[in-house]
Amino acid sequence: MWRRRFATSAAATTVATVSRFKPVIGLEIHVQLNTRTKLFSRCPTSDASPNRRVAPFDMATPGTLPALNHQCVHRALKMSRLLKCHVPKWSRFDRKHYFYADMPAGYQITQNEYPIARDGLFGYWVFGEEKDTPYWKEVEIVQLQLEQDSGKTINILDSSPSESSESRSLIDYNRAGCALIEIVTSPCFETAIEAIRFVQTLRLLIIHHNLSDGELHRGHLRVDANVSLTVDGKPGTRTEIKNMNSIRTIHTAINFEIARQFEILSNSSGKVIRETRGVDSEGRTVPMREKDAEDTDYRFMVEPNLPILKIRKEWMEGAERELETQGIADFEWLRDRCGFDPRSAIHIAEEPDLLAFVKRCVRFKDSEVTADEILYWMRELKTIMQRSKGNYPPKSDFFAKQFTTLIHHSGRLTRLRLLDLLRFYATSSESEDVLEEVTEFIDKNDFWRISDTEKIDKFVEESMTKNGKLAEKVRSGHAKSFNKMRNLMIETSEKRIELEDAEDAIRRFLQK
Repeated sequence: MWRRRFATSAAATTVATVSRFKPVIGLEIHVQLNTRTKLFSRCPTSDASPNRRVAPFDMATPGTLPALNHQCVHRALKMSRLLKCHVPKWSRFDRKHYFYADMPAGYQITQNEYPIARDGLFGYWVFGEEKDTPYWKEVEIVQLQLEQDSGKTINILDSSPSESSESRSLIDYNRAGCALIEIVTSPCFETAIEAIRFVQTLRLLIIHHNLSDGELHRGHLRVDANVSLTVDGKPGTRTEIKNMNSIRTIHTAINFEIARQFEILSNSSGKVIRETRGVDSEGRTVPMREKDAEDTDYRFMVEPNLPILKIRKEWMEGAERELETQGIADFEWLRDRCGFDPRSAIHIAEEPDLLAFVKRCVRFKDSEVTADEILYWMRELKTIMQRSKGNYPPKSDFFAKQFTTLIHHSGRLTRLRLLDLLRFYATSSESEDVLEEVTEFIDKNDFWRISDTEKIDKFVEESMTKNGKLAEKVRSGHAKSFNKMRNLMIETSEKRIELEDAEDAIRRFLQK
C-alpha cells in the first residue's frame, strides 16, 4: 500500500513536517565533459554506432598507457571556479577496483584522496511547484574529481514465452574512458525540490560555459542520491539511489524513498537496510544490491602510470579568463538584469524557443515594460496560439516588436481589444511587409480605450434606449440581463470600453 500512497511530493512533505523525522539528502553528480577525445586516450567522443569509438587503452589492452587530456583539466578548473572551490597546487589519480563487465580493466581511474578541487560553496534559488516565495540556499561542495566513465550496459529481456527464455546484457564501450567530473555535495538537502533545483541550475551553468552538452536523457548528467531520515536528531541508515537521468525521476525517486523509509521507521520494529537502489519506470526506488555494514573496500591505490597533476598558475588564469569572457548564463541574465523571478528565469532558459522569444522582447521593449507584464501577456499569447493551433512562441522579430508595443500600450487599450490585436498579429496570414506597425493600426482604426465617463454614459443611454425590453430586465435586477447589456455596450464601442467601466456606467444610469 505504501508504494501507492507515498510516491508523491505531498506525502514526502508530510514526512518532513513530522518533528521526529528529518530527511537528509546528499548528491553525487556525474558530468560528462564535451571534449573531442576521451580522458586518457585520443579516441573521439562523437556519436557512432555501438563499439565504434573504442581505443586499445579503453579496452585495457596490455601495454597501453594513459595520456591525460589537458582539455579535461581545463574544464575541471572552470567548474571549480563556478562552484567556488579551493584548488590545491596538485592532485593525484587513483585506481578504484571493482569488477563489472562494462569496466574492462577491473578498475576505474579516479581521484579519491587528492581531488582536483574541494571545499566549494554554491548558491541558488529554490522554488516549489506552487506560487510560493523562492528562497536562497547554499550547498557545500565536498569535492570535485576527474574520472573515467564506464561502458554502457543494455539489458534485453527475451520476449519468447518459453520457460527457458533468459535476459541478455549487451555492452557498448563507446562511453568507456570518456571524461567525467564527479561533484560530491554534503548531505545538506532537506527536500527533493531543493535537490532538483540545484541540478537544474548546475545544468544550465555547465551548458552555458561549454563544459558539457547537459542532455540528461543521453547520460551527460547522471545523478546519485544518498537519502536517510534522522529520527529525533539521530542519524539514520542511508540508501543510495543510482543513475537518475531526468529531473522528474530525481524528484519522484527521492520523494518515494523518503516516504518508504518513513513507513518503515514508523513501525517500532522497522529497520532501514543499507543498500543501493535503482529506479523503475514510474519513479519508484527498487532494490539493486545490499551494502556491507562497513564501506566496500575498493582497494584504492595510486595510479602508477600517471604522475602527480601539478596545477599551473597560467591554467587557473586561463580558466578564469574564459569564464569572464563567456559572461553570465541566460537564467542569471533574465533574473538579475531583466527582473524575471527565479522560477520563470529557469523555465525560460530551459526552453530554447521560449528563450529566443524573450530575448527578442527584451531587445524591443522600452524601460516601462516590466518582466511581470511580459510573463502575463506571454501566458495570454500561449492560450491564443493553442486555440488557433499556431506555433508558440512566434519566431519573428516583427511580432516580438508588436508584442512589446502592445504591452506598452496596455494602459491605453482595453483588455479585450489588446487580446484581439494579439490574436490578429499572431495568426495573420498576411506578410509582415504588408502588416502595419501596431501603433499606426490602432491610430488608424481609433481603437484607443475610452476613459471619459461622459462618453461612456452616452453609450449606456444609447444601449438602454435601443434595447427597451432588455433595459426593463436590467432595471428589475436580472443579473444575466445586466451582463448582456454590458456586453452589448462593449461591442457597440468596438471593445474600447473596459468591462469594469461599462458595469460602473450602467449602475450610475440605474441610480438616476
